[in-house]
Formats: sequence, structure tokens, C-alpha cells
Amino acid sequence: MALADFKIRIIANACITRYNNGEGGIMVVVDSYNLANEDREGVLAYVYSKRPDINPEVAETSQDTPSEV
Repeated sequence: MALADFKIRIIANACITRYNNGEGGIMVVVDSYNLANEDREGVLAYVYSKRPDINPEVAETSQDTPSEV
């Protein structure tokens, strides 16, 4: 069952706050809520509409993964 719109907005605003506080990339923050795919997409859509400066990440690398030079 999909979350109500007001719950999507609350989670999205919490994700934006956590992103601003440097808790990780937006995908990491949203994924920490363990949402169903439909709800996750709704949260991301709201985040991107409210804060267009937050860009979708293609893939996030962990700090343990060495970067290619």
C-alpha cells in the first residue's frame, strides 16, 4: 500500500534536511528509510521538485572503494 501524499512530503523534507547536514548523498539518505519502490520514487520526485539543485546520482561509491586514476 502506497504512503499518503503528506507522508511522502514529510519523508522528503527529512531527507533534504539530512542531505543538507552531510549525512550522505540523496540516494543513500532516501534508501535509509527502506521504502517500497513506488514510495521511494515519490519521495525522490518531491525532493527533486522542491530542490532542483539536488541532482540525481547515477551511482555512489563508498569510501572503501578506490577510485580509478
